[in-house]
Amino acid sequence: MISNDLLPNRDFSWYDVQEPRSEDFEALSVKFNLPTLLLQDTLRPEHLPKYECTDEDHFLLMRSFDPESESEATSVQDLTRKIAFYITKDRLLTIHRVKLDYVDNTVEKNKKLTTTQSVHGLVHQLALAIIRTYETPISNLQDQYDDFESDILSKKLEHLGTTRIYHFRRQLFVLKRIIKQTNDALYRSKDFWEEDYSSMLQDLKENLDQIYFQLDEISDNFEHLFQLHIALNDQRANGVMKVLTVFSTVLLPLNFLASFYGMNFTQLPGLESWHALLFLTFVMFFMSLTAIWYFKRKGWFTTARE
Repeated sequence: MISNDLLPNRDFSWYDVQEPRSEDFEALSVKFNLPTLLLQDTLRPEHLPKYECTDEDHFLLMRSFDPESESEATSVQDLTRKIAFYITKDRLLTIHRVKLDYVDNTVEKNKKLTTTQSVHGLVHQLALAIIRTYETPISNLQDQYDDFESDILSKKLEHLGTTRIYHFRRQLFVLKRIIKQTNDALYRSKDFWEEDYSSMLQDLKENLDQIYFQLDEISDNFEHLFQLHIALNDQRANGVMKVLTVFSTVLLPLNFLASFYGMNFTQLPGLESWHALLFLTFVMFFMSLTAIWYFKRKGWFTTARE
């Protein structure tokens, strides 16, 4: 549905289209003389941020984080929502499929302004609002990283399921990709901002750089933490193998003696002697105690428990 001018009595017009239908695109193409190919880009749900321009028109496509996305969402379409900007020197047209709160907030904010706002200033407000939608998911990712760190350092390795790790890494990758694509799109839009509004573009890029730095820091820290997780798992497996080796070493001499006297020969000494049985039992008991004492002195049992 195509709205009326959202900010009347200004030097420019702002039209907003929410949940566009096929007939809306036909009307937009005729009313605003928009290229059909650009309008088709707004229909593609998987389209990443981009910027294109003609002689007078500018097309900017951005993606904002969807606050209603599920915690296990891992795709661009599930985590973000797309909004398209068609900009001329005296008109702004925004197109999006779902209701976006920051669009309504920008409308209300500008209606209260007494000074005249330019198209560049309005695009700056909307783009900055889009960038700030990523602050909440970054905070959630930082909390998840803190939980990972707590579980790994407290050796609660059973809580680190592969699905949980996958969702975390995938969401981190998708958000970094979107922020990077948005930064590239804004860099290519420098012709739109011109020299008079270059400070607005710089402000947007600084906010994007800050968000990307936070995501990159979480990503690097998690990779180091994941390597620590692997190292602790290897250490745990080595500890188990050490315990098995210790017990195998203690029982190996006893197994040898039992196997030796279990052979079917009548010439073995002490087969019919009660004293030989007691002596052999004493030897086996002494060898076990000696092996246990030796390994305990070397600290093998303590290391295995840790």
